[in-house]
Amino acid sequence: MSDRPMSQRLLDLTRQARGPQALTREGLRRRFGEPNELKIEVGQVWRSNWGDISLLVLVVALCEDGVMGAPVTVDPPVEDDNCLVLDRGSAVFGVESTLWVDQLGPLPLRVLERPIDIWSIDIVRWTAAIWKSPDQVPPAGTRRGEGTHSPLDPAAAFRADLEDDLVYLRNAPALPIAISDRPAVPLGRLLGKSLDLASLVTALGIPQHEVMALLGGKKPLTPAMVGSVADVTGLSAQKVAEAVLPLPSGLVAEIDHPRWRSVWKTWADQSGVDEAAVRIEAGYGAFVMAARQTGGQAPDWGARLRHVVEHRVGRADEDS
Repeated sequence: MSDRPMSQRLLDLTRQARGPQALTREGLRRRFGEPNELKIEVGQVWRSNWGDISLLVLVVALCEDGVMGAPVTVDPPVEDDNCLVLDRGSAVFGVESTLWVDQLGPLPLRVLERPIDIWSIDIVRWTAAIWKSPDQVPPAGTRRGEGTHSPLDPAAAFRADLEDDLVYLRNAPALPIAISDRPAVPLGRLLGKSLDLASLVTALGIPQHEVMALLGGKKPLTPAMVGSVADVTGLSAQKVAEAVLPLPSGLVAEIDHPRWRSVWKTWADQSGVDEAAVRIEAGYGAFVMAARQTGGQAPDWGARLRHVVEHRVGRADEDS
């Protein structure tokens, strides 16, 4: 599992940081381990991103499928009175860091990429408690932000952009997850007498025997196929989506964990597709593999994902 370079701004800050290598690739490995060893802990500052949107977030609490996080900015030096500002020596960046306390909220695991720093538990507790105790004294090495909420204040436009970025990250495409034992409706039953096999083969671009497997429910219909099936059958995308086979929650949790993030990004870059498409391909590849397993043993989703990745890398080497 390869690592990806940090943003240029963060690398520039290494010239001023405590320990000149703190934010470099090797520095991050020394502090947090290899990408496949990453652990999410309260107090860590993570780089989160999806598509073209990147944001630093302080992990204030862990949730079942994500974290409660508050955004952190280091450039430009913008703040208002709802912020907590850390001095140069309280964070790894070597400059003042702004924590947007009032933007604390949920973020899904799938947008987390790499831990950058670890902040004191006092900062975490202050952030979690500020709305119940607005007069509490800021932790050592920090101060309350300054400024107003006037539309003319420079922080107003910055805050609006920050809120838009958070909404985008919170809505990063999720994999379909099984929340009950209700099976998906086989595509063949959904289409009924309106089935046109030749048109489906053409629309999906896969061999006829694979389309037959889709129709009978022996091969999973994935979210990526919904639009093509809807276009050729005249059914609504919402109706076709009833035939999408959801994935086990354990598999989705494994795919979404940051230890796989660099793998999905590298795969997407090499394939010329987006990360969401890669996650779908890997997820259903691992799921089909587990379906062939005999016995009642719980699937090792990590091992199956590694097998899918190795098989994909082998095919890529053959094609090159």
